[in-house]
Parts: sequence; C-alpha cells; structure tokens
Amino acid sequence: MTLAATGRTALSAIIANETLFPRVKDTDLAAAARKLTRKQIIAAGLTRQDLLAIKTAIGADVFDGALHELSPHHIKLLAKRLDPTAPEIEVNTGSSALAHVQQILSDQAPNEPSTPAEPASAPTSKNKYLGRKAFRTGR
Repeated sequence: MTLAATGRTALSAIIANETLFPRVKDTDLAAAARKLTRKQIIAAGLTRQDLLAIKTAIGADVFDGALHELSPHHIKLLAKRLDPTAPEIEVNTGSSALAHVQQILSDQAPNEPSTPAEPASAPTSKNKYLGRKAFRTGR
C-alpha cells in the first residue's frame, strides 16, 4: 500500500509544482493517464457503466486514446466481455472488435444485443474452375 500512496503523492507533487518540473509537458501527463486508463480498462469485471464512468472522469479524448492503444487481444477480450452474444465476425479482428466496443459505449446502443446483418446472396454465375478435380485435390 505504501507504493500507491507514494505514487499518488509523487504525481500530485509534480502536478502541483509545475515550475520545478519544466520538462514535464501536458503530453507526458496525458500519456501517463492513457497508460493508467489502459490498465483499468483491461481489468476483469468492468461493466459498460464502469467504462462510461471512467470515460466521463478522464475525458473522451484520453479514453479513446487508451482504447486505440490496446492490443488486438485485449480489445477482443473486452468486446466479448461487454457483449457475450456478439457474432464472431464482429469481434474476430482487433479493428472490428474496437468498432464494436465503441458502438457499445456510444449513447446510441445502450445494452442492446447486436443482430447479425442479412447475409449477402450468392453470385448466380458458377465458377467452372472450382469444380475441377485439380482444384479440389490440389493436383
């Protein structure tokens, strides 16, 4: 527990005494805030409301920056945690999972399960090459 108190005290001292730390710029503080936010976002057990509270507390810019800095693995886990009923196509890549998380956290879609889009109809023309034995067997 002493490390947390010491860390908080040190950060508070840096912020309170800006003249003693002229090389610490606002971008450095924003980077530290994003790093701490990333750590909190990937913590297990956070709900949509918890993430929205964090976003409100630190600001949308820092929160969105932290979301974009998550690894594809972590953003996929977050998407599946926030919406366990999400189709695999919406969360199988990092970018699609990020878009899904942003949609969940937007005010437009509060706790609505996602519905899969209508599948595109198959092309009517048949490809003759796909029916060849050499294509099927690899010879």
